[in-house]
Amino acid sequence: MHSLTPISKVMGISVVSYDRESLTVSAPLAPNINPHQSAFGGSLFSIAALAGWGLMQMKLSELLLDCNTVVMSGEVSYERPVLEQLLCVCRLPNDSAKVFETLVREGAASTTLTSVFKSNNKNAMRLAAKYHVKKKPGPDK
Repeated sequence: MHSLTPISKVMGISVVSYDRESLTVSAPLAPNINPHQSAFGGSLFSIAALAGWGLMQMKLSELLLDCNTVVMSGEVSYERPVLEQLLCVCRLPNDSAKVFETLVREGAASTTLTSVFKSNNKNAMRLAAKYHVKKKPGPDK
């Protein structure tokens, strides 16, 4: 993540866990703070988008698929401030097997992934982002 998206290193993003269905990432509050001493909304959005991108990269790697993944759009809701270590969880949707089947068959697919931050065990921020994945051309193309 740090080599492909250098800002992730500056933000202090690190992978906490991956279980083939979800990716959890964290980042310290200090480099992502706003003047109100809570997490900056832009940082939350960026971390959430990178959690989804990272989840797709991990799954594509498992499936031995060499693809480009981009965020097409996103709907975000900020429900409460995040005042502590930033922890974001992104999960694959229930229909993810169909998405990867489409990708293999057609060379491209889109899916929506939801990333969630919690604060004091309550939802603090949610991003539902649409990702487009396209297989990279092989050496003979």
